[in-house]
Amino acid sequence: KMLLQICVLVNNIGVLIVYMIIIGDVLSGTTSSGTHHAGVLEGWFGVHWWNGRFFVLLVTTLGVFAPLACLKRIDSLRYTSALSVALAVVFLVVTVGITIFKLINGSILMPRLLPSCHDLTSFLKLFTVVPVLVT
Repeated sequence: KMLLQICVLVNNIGVLIVYMIIIGDVLSGTTSSGTHHAGVLEGWFGVHWWNGRFFVLLVTTLGVFAPLACLKRIDSLRYTSALSVALAVVFLVVTVGITIFKLINGSILMPRLLPSCHDLTSFLKLFTVVPVLVT
């Protein structure tokens, strides 16, 4: 029983870390290989000290995650869970709408159904998506 509880705890911490990485990338942006991708806050308000990754994640942790983790009963999360499902549906509808618009407009190519694997390296790169699918 204790081993199972430890596994659940480790899994939850791992998923929380994944969510924090996603929140940091989306809200404050990211820079890799010399290319900067602006986050939502930077795109809306410009570059400010409060748009930094550390500050955004600190405010998110203290303002959102900590209060939700301090609730006495899991039943209290029903409203936040319903809100998260509703926001996921909104995200899906917006993504599908933008994709269909860009496909009709011709500004993006039709997506491939299967990946292109022409050598061993490209085949092994398929496994980089496993953590995302497992999560």
